[in-house]
Amino acid sequence: YADYRLYQLYEYHFNAFVWNIITTRGGIASLGATAASMRTFALDISIVLIVNTLLLWLAHKNYFNWLRHFSPRRCGIAIIILGTLLLVEEGTAAWYQYVEDGAGCAVIALVPLHLKTTASGLLQRLGVAKPQHKRITISRGHMHYPLAPLQRTRPHHPPNIIWLVAESFRADLIDPKITPNLWRYKQQALYFTNHYSGGNRTRMGLLSMFYGLYPPYWYHLQQEKVRPLIMDLLMADNYQLSLNTSQSFTYPELNDTLFTRIPNTCKQELRNGPPWQRDRDNTSHIINFIAGRQRQRPFFVFMFYESTHASYSFPPATAIRANYSKKVNYARLASKLGNIQPLHNRYINAAHYVDGQVGRLLDYLRRNHLFDNTIVLFTGDHGEEFMERGAWGHGHNISFTRYCTQVPLLLWLPGQPGRTIAHITSHNQIPATLLPMLGVENDARDYSSATSLLTGPPAYVVIGSHDSIAVRANATIAWPFTSSQYFHYVVRDRDDYVVARARKEELLRQYQPQINEVIKECGRFLQ
Repeated sequence: YADYRLYQLYEYHFNAFVWNIITTRGGIASLGATAASMRTFALDISIVLIVNTLLLWLAHKNYFNWLRHFSPRRCGIAIIILGTLLLVEEGTAAWYQYVEDGAGCAVIALVPLHLKTTASGLLQRLGVAKPQHKRITISRGHMHYPLAPLQRTRPHHPPNIIWLVAESFRADLIDPKITPNLWRYKQQALYFTNHYSGGNRTRMGLLSMFYGLYPPYWYHLQQEKVRPLIMDLLMADNYQLSLNTSQSFTYPELNDTLFTRIPNTCKQELRNGPPWQRDRDNTSHIINFIAGRQRQRPFFVFMFYESTHASYSFPPATAIRANYSKKVNYARLASKLGNIQPLHNRYINAAHYVDGQVGRLLDYLRRNHLFDNTIVLFTGDHGEEFMERGAWGHGHNISFTRYCTQVPLLLWLPGQPGRTIAHITSHNQIPATLLPMLGVENDARDYSSATSLLTGPPAYVVIGSHDSIAVRANATIAWPFTSSQYFHYVVRDRDDYVVARARKEELLRQYQPQINEVIKECGRFLQ
């Protein structure tokens, strides 16, 4: 039953990723489950237990009456039927996997706990043609990051940096009515209107913006506790650090990646109270930190806003959309997705509240003339879908539509005039943009998989999840890089609709050079 509910909302079954959420501190809380959801789940579980207890009692009471119906012959027939069904299901799955039939693999994905049987050797001996597509798996080795010794001239006046990230904050939220403070801010900043996260989940979004590396590297970075180069430089330059989150530093595992080996005294993790309240208190803490800083030392502020995470949190008095869902109950949510607008309105109200908190901070910076030597960045870790392409939320396996991956990027760089940049850009380009401002002279390829945001449009952007990766340009080509699902390509057109098979093969041939480049890049920082 729980697996069924999980698949209804997120289109995957219990797997290693779900187990990671359950067993990691802060994982369950990161889902944003409400009290109403927990009460309903508790009620559902109670009903399941009561029904099973009743069935067990009936079975025990009628044991001898029922036993005579289970003759060896009948049991043998039942085993043969069930065994045949299993062989057909697993054989069909093996066939779809071998021929890389995306539609077939999608159907097989509906089956929970199937055995992932393969029959490559048998099908090859039978002469069945196999597509010659290039695959990718997580490369073996240890991180070699950066690739070359750092060449650097430390700036005479190192810039302050304020790095603001809002959960599930998609690009179309930048609007004069929804986010008036960010709308005004974009007039003075670099405003990237066609910008993509490096992931459809928080992990890969933060990985891309801090490291500039592709999704498979997350597991190596976490295991080896490799800190981003930018954080190494800040520590070496004696920056004052204020790292703040309204969720957790343990999930995603930021204490083992982005902020590993950074003193806990520099971190504030608020986990009690509604998310909007935590965002407000963290914003107040940041303003107080800046006001009380040592003026002779530069500072770095990181803030992760949580209000825009489902179930979308805001004080009712700040709502700008009246027709919004008053409660979000995950246990009953799937049945309400046919009328998504009230839930979408709730999300917009939460975004409006986040804008108010960001506005408080921006106003403080203006009043105190801190923009002269402060880099200020605002973005989302990923986006959020509201049934535009048949799904709600984010992180749907191998789905990388613009709705769950396109985010705003507003970047103030001292000395850079504000302007709007409309060509495609990516979170992966952020490190190559900021590190030269900290004096790094190396070519960006020494520490990143992308070039600077200021050097022109990339040919494509790379987006990923915990087990899949995608190339996005005029089409999106996605494929898995772990064994948690069968290998197959999912191809969508520029409007994010899955294409027909003939068009799919055509696009795969067209994008094969880019696919090959991405596969090679996923191992370049390993040795």
